[in-house]
Amino acid sequence: MVSRKTGTIVLAGVLLMVAAVVVTSMLLATKPSIIQINDGSFKILELPYTYTRNDAYVLVIGSAVGGMMLSYILTMLFAAGKSEVENMIMEEKSVEIPTHDTDVAIIVEHDKDDSGLIEAVLTALEGDGKKLVKEIADHGGEMLQNELVLSLNFSKAKVSRMVTDLEKRGLLVKKQYGLTNKVALADKLRGEKNEK
Repeated sequence: MVSRKTGTIVLAGVLLMVAAVVVTSMLLATKPSIIQINDGSFKILELPYTYTRNDAYVLVIGSAVGGMMLSYILTMLFAAGKSEVENMIMEEKSVEIPTHDTDVAIIVEHDKDDSGLIEAVLTALEGDGKKLVKEIADHGGEMLQNELVLSLNFSKAKVSRMVTDLEKRGLLVKKQYGLTNKVALADKLRGEKNEK
């Protein structure tokens, strides 16, 4: 069953199309022409089209209706998109989604529930950083860096850049381990107390 909101948007779209057809057909009306015959030759004269008062009323009303319907449709679509974002935010309760200027570590400090801490960080991260942290979390909270390269199918340079970035943000800890590095989730993500 179609909701009332969807029905009104469809009706507004139909009215917009009707108004557009009426206004366009009025503006593209064919010009009257006269055929003038003089001494066996003829000449076609096109007269300028003059709009009557009724034509002007139809153009003004059609344009106004089309404009109102277009603004109504755009407003409803924008409101629908905004409400979906608000619903997503409400579902996430205490999880804040950081902008590019904020640090994910802020979320770690504000979230008091250790069991949901990794989920909160994963929600806040985007793209490949999220994949990397999830891969480490799925392997008990620590992995060798060359294992990350193999399991994520990223280049060594990309994994190294990502690990360095996440280490600066306080989410990972990197330690030398032979010819590679051991990458682990930060103590605060694992729920362990930092003994430094």
